Amino acid sequence: MNNKEALQRLLRWKRAQIDPLELGWPHRSGRGRRSTGLSQAQVAQVLYVSERTYADLERGEMPSPTSEFLDNVAQALRMEERERTALYVYALGYEPPFPLDPLAGSSVAPAWQKAIERVSGQPCYANDVAWNVLAANDDFIRMFPQAPGRPACLPEQNMIRWMLLREDAREHHLVHWEKRWAEPVAAQLRTAVASHPDNKDLQQLDQEVNDDPVAGPIYRNHTIAYVHPDGDSRLMRHAGFAAAAGEEDQRNRCCEQHALSQLGTVTMCAAQPFGSPGARFLFLVFEPRRVTLPPKVPSGKNASS
Repeated sequence: MNNKEALQRLLRWKRAQIDPLELGWPHRSGRGRRSTGLSQAQVAQVLYVSERTYADLERGEMPSPTSEFLDNVAQALRMEERERTALYVYALGYEPPFPLDPLAGSSVAPAWQKAIERVSGQPCYANDVAWNVLAANDDFIRMFPQAPGRPACLPEQNMIRWMLLREDAREHHLVHWEKRWAEPVAAQLRTAVASHPDNKDLQQLDQEVNDDPVAGPIYRNHTIAYVHPDGDSRLMRHAGFAAAAGEEDQRNRCCEQHALSQLGTVTMCAAQPFGSPGARFLFLVFEPRRVTLPPKVPSGKNASS
């Protein structure tokens, strides 16, 4: 099946799902074939275009339909996000740049939450389009610096707010904060705000970060373009790291306020749940930075004996 045939079948199938009575059209009467659903002429009326214009799209003979027209078709035929994606692919050869639903990416299916929470031995989490954590496993929560004797917990529900605005992140947890963390993260936030102008959480973050005396100048520097962290490796401290059996424990304190942590490199493996366009799922692969320690001197002797 080629794209023209696939487009035709998709649009015909979606037309057949809608009862014209729901849109105020009377029952069809008189002679002729009774087909279910909307006719091409009725869809054209909803779209405020000629019947021929819509028919050209359905036959796959519209050379380059605009994204605005395709979105209007998707809305008129009550397409789900995955069906709208198929519409774009069949008509244009590529997926839509942004989801049609302004709430897309604000949640993940319960199955995702259960799957993430059950992962053990590998930090992972999911966040929405505004970096609010939707699900996280215990290994992820234990990564963050904690006060000695305190139970592990997320320092913030919003990861952008923590990474860019909190002293724990800037001064202790995220190594080489300005260049390796703040600059790309700020660029990600700029892109997200432009992509989702109606998202209240992103608008709030935009204002908070812009007004911050430390992060604000970095945020307003538009010389860096950055969309996602997939495959990036950065230095950080891992508060929940435990050395393997037989290995030297090389954890130390970053400051008096925090418990022991391990310096190392985290590589981010990012993906998107298909049912929540805009949401993100991340695996964090941590490799400790090992330091060669001098041999221990036996008790009662010095190094030169």
